[in-house]
Amino acid sequence: MLQVKKILVPIDFSNNSNQVFEFGHSLAQYTHAQLHLIHIIDPIYYEKQQTETTDLSFIHKTRLENAKEELRKFKFEMPYSVVDITEVLVEGVPHIEILDYARKNDIDLIIIGSHGWTNLSRNLMGSIADKIMRQADIPVICLKSNMHVIRNRELRRQSFAENWVG
Repeated sequence: MLQVKKILVPIDFSNNSNQVFEFGHSLAQYTHAQLHLIHIIDPIYYEKQQTETTDLSFIHKTRLENAKEELRKFKFEMPYSVVDITEVLVEGVPHIEILDYARKNDIDLIIIGSHGWTNLSRNLMGSIADKIMRQADIPVICLKSNMHVIRNRELRRQSFAENWVG
């Protein structure tokens, strides 16, 4: 039987992230597991945005601050929660960093949304979720986005933080 003590939930601040977080939080509460929220900033974004007048250090600093604040908001989304929530902000290639974090931190389960900001155009499954499902050596739950539920529960969040790949 699978013992779930640590759950990893990648967050990209898309609407689907709210559902994934809520599901992960509920499961962590039920299993008495730790919940790890991870957000990845892809540094390739800077190269794409670079012009002669671009201040990359300002963009980098602002992106990190905004992402840190948005990630913190998830932690306090559930007031009076008994779940131990860890927030992690990493720079790198999203699927690689997620899988690396899971291995290094003895994560038992990954819960990821089928589509985030970067994957809205894919029909079956987003590219990051697909890579994690194929490469993970632990169980992965991939949640299908359900915008109807998000609208009815008013979980939409205005975010100044970017998505995984900018």
